[in-house]
Amino acid sequence: MLIQTLVLLSVLLLMFFYVGKAWSRRLRRREVASGTADTAGWLLFFGLAFLATAALGAWHITKFLNVALTGTLLVFGIASLAAALFTGRRRA
Repeated sequence: MLIQTLVLLSVLLLMFFYVGKAWSRRLRRREVASGTADTAGWLLFFGLAFLATAALGAWHITKFLNVALTGTLLVFGIASLAAALFTGRRRA
């Protein structure tokens, strides 16, 4: 069960990496500054990673995470996603 969860998390992280890079490219096409677009892409990646880790941890809460750690991951995930959206709105 642990190996399956780690494989699933690894696949999700790889997908989130490409989603973050695609978000960064989309922002650059909208004439957002390159550094700002990269920051928004990385924030999106980390936000999705935090939320996926919290979801997988909540799925197996007795084995992996406790409630306090899962809640912290959820808060950081939501904050990272909000920061990615607000950072991506700034123009050059």
